[in-house]
Amino acid sequence: MDAESRRPTRASAGFWFFSAALYSVAVSIALLVPPAGLLRQEGAWVVGLLAVPVLLSFLAVLARAQRILVWGSIALLAGFVLFSIASVGLVYLPALVMLGVAAVRQGR
Repeated sequence: MDAESRRPTRASAGFWFFSAALYSVAVSIALLVPPAGLLRQEGAWVVGLLAVPVLLSFLAVLARAQRILVWGSIALLAGFVLFSIASVGLVYLPALVMLGVAAVRQGR
């Protein structure tokens, strides 16, 4: 097997970008919707809080060609995860890892 066939492609980076965005949406919905979800317990302000990782993930998907925007959204998502790790931040850690994998694969 030669080096060209082992190198990750942009298509595989796209898979990781979209997976991170879909994961963020799924987690936010799972935290909001159930009868004992955060929306009922905390109120409407939590929708804005849970929209942050979703928007950052989709920013990375839309700006895949702009590496500075991708790494900026990863840094902001990392800040969100660290800032809110005691409540909901930890569940967004897989999305952060997926975005990191996508950015590294795209950069090659």
